[in-house]
Amino acid sequence: MGLTSKVAGMMVLGGANRHAGRKPPGKAERTRAKAERAQKKAAEAQALRAEAEAKVAKEQDAVLARALHEDEAQRRADISELAEKEAEAIPEWPPDPSRGHGEQPKS
Repeated sequence: MGLTSKVAGMMVLGGANRHAGRKPPGKAERTRAKAERAQKKAAEAQALRAEAEAKVAKEQDAVLARALHEDEAQRRADISELAEKEAEAIPEWPPDPSRGHGEQPKS
């Protein structure tokens, strides 16, 4: 048998290198399924991250709102206290005639 008949026999019977460079029939499906699971897992992780980021943003908004409210309350208290001090510092007008002219009230 010559080389030509061996090559012809291998081609007819499929030969040893029939699947050379190709994956076995079931391996492609397993690889595809594995890739799909990985993509699904990545999408779930991304959704969880987005949910966590939204939760953090909501908590930060609440903290800022609370701080602004507290700042506003403190500002109003400061203004009220300042107004009281200014009212106490202003002499009574018109002056009380019983005290005389130019006399300051005694504290």
